[in-house]
Amino acid sequence: MHNHCIKQLLGLPAIDIKQSYLDNEKNIIFEIMPIDRIQPCPICHSEQVKRNGTPYKRCVRHLSMGVSHTYLLLQAIALECQNCGANFVWQYDFVAPKKRYTIAFQNQCLQKGHGTTVKSLARFEEAPYTTVERFFKVGIQIESEATQQTCFQDAMDRQGLVLGIDDFAIRKGHTYNTGIHDLKGGSMLDIISGRKKEDLHTYAEAHPFLHVLNPVAVVMDMSFTYHQVIGSWFPRAIRIVDRFHVNRYVTEALQDVRRDVQKGLPPHARKKLKRNHRLLAKRGDELSDKELATVQTIIHYHPTLAQAYEWKEAFIEWYDLSTNAKQAAITLQKWYKQGHAIQHQASEECLKTLKNWEKEIVNYHRLRYTNAVVEGRHNKIKALQRRHYFTRNPNVYHQRILVECNEDYMNQYMEI
Repeated sequence: MHNHCIKQLLGLPAIDIKQSYLDNEKNIIFEIMPIDRIQPCPICHSEQVKRNGTPYKRCVRHLSMGVSHTYLLLQAIALECQNCGANFVWQYDFVAPKKRYTIAFQNQCLQKGHGTTVKSLARFEEAPYTTVERFFKVGIQIESEATQQTCFQDAMDRQGLVLGIDDFAIRKGHTYNTGIHDLKGGSMLDIISGRKKEDLHTYAEAHPFLHVLNPVAVVMDMSFTYHQVIGSWFPRAIRIVDRFHVNRYVTEALQDVRRDVQKGLPPHARKKLKRNHRLLAKRGDELSDKELATVQTIIHYHPTLAQAYEWKEAFIEWYDLSTNAKQAAITLQKWYKQGHAIQHQASEECLKTLKNWEKEIVNYHRLRYTNAVVEGRHNKIKALQRRHYFTRNPNVYHQRILVECNEDYMNQYMEI
C-alpha cells in the first residue's frame, strides 16, 4: 500500500512514514517523522530554529487496524531557537506532549464508552483500566458541557418552546432526580437533584439562566409541587397534565373494578379474568382479533366491569377526537356522567382527582404535547444505572445522562 494511502487510513496526513512492520505480538508499528523541516519556537514564535538531532523515539498508541493494535514511533527531534535560545522537542498535533496515546485514541474511548462500561471498554481495547477511565472522564466532561450549552442555547432561541418536567428514581421510594426537557426540540436540558420544592428552588437560585427560557407550555404529572413551582418560574406558560399519567389513573380505576368483580365470579371465570387482566389496559384499537374476542368475553362476566371498560375506552377517544379545548371541556362533562353511572368507589375517586386537575387536563387540547419521549429517556437512564451499578461520582453520573440522552439530538444538530 502506498504511503499516502496509509496516511489517509491513519488519519495523519502531515507526516511521512519511514517504514512499517509487525512486532512479535503482531502489533503494527509505523515509524514516522514530520513533513515540515522546522517548527516555530513555542516561546517567541520565531522560525529561526535549527535541529539538534533525534535523541530518542516515542512509542504512541493509535487507533487499531482490524484486530491488530497500532503504534507510532515518533521522532523526538531536538530543536534550538536561534532567536531566544530556547531548547524544545518537536510537538505533533495528533498527540499531547509526554503522552502515550493519540488524541484520536482518547476520543475513540469516549465514543465507544457510550452504552457500555469503562471496564468492558478497557478489556476490549486491551488498555489499562485507569488510563481508559481517565480518558473517558475528561472527554465526558467536555462533551457534556458542550451538549448542555448547545441544548440551552437552542431552547432559548426557540419560538413556541414547550418544556417537559418529570422525575425518575435513583432508589425507588427514597431518592429521585428531576429532568427538564425541551419537548419541541427533542433534548434533555438538565437534571435537578431531588424533586421537593426546596430542591427545585435551590436549583433555580444556582442556575439563573433557567429564567431566560420563555416556554409557552410546560407538561408535567399531577404533582402539586411541580405545578406550584412551575407557576412561579414561568407564570405565562400554560400547564398541561401529561396525557399518559391521566390515562394511568383511569386504567388503575378499571383494574380496581376488575379486582372487586373478580372476587364474586366462579373459579373458571375468575382465573380467566385474572390471566387476561393486562388486555383490559390495552387500547381497544390495538388489540388483535383474538385479544378482542377475549376482552369481549371477560368484560361481560359482570355489567359493572363492562361499564368500566367502555368508560376507559371513551376517555381514550376523548383525548384522540377532541379538536379544541372548548369542545373538550363540554365532552368531558359527558364522560364524568358516564363514570358516575358505574357507581363504584374506584371510579368516583378517579373522577374526583381528575376534576381537581380539569383545567390542566383540558389544556392538552390547546397544545397537544406529552411526556412520552421523557419516559423513553427514563428507560435509558434506568439502563445506564443498572449498567454502572449507580456511578459513585455524581458529576460523572450527571454528565453521562446528559450526553447519552442527547446523543441523537446532537447527531441531528451536527448534520444541520
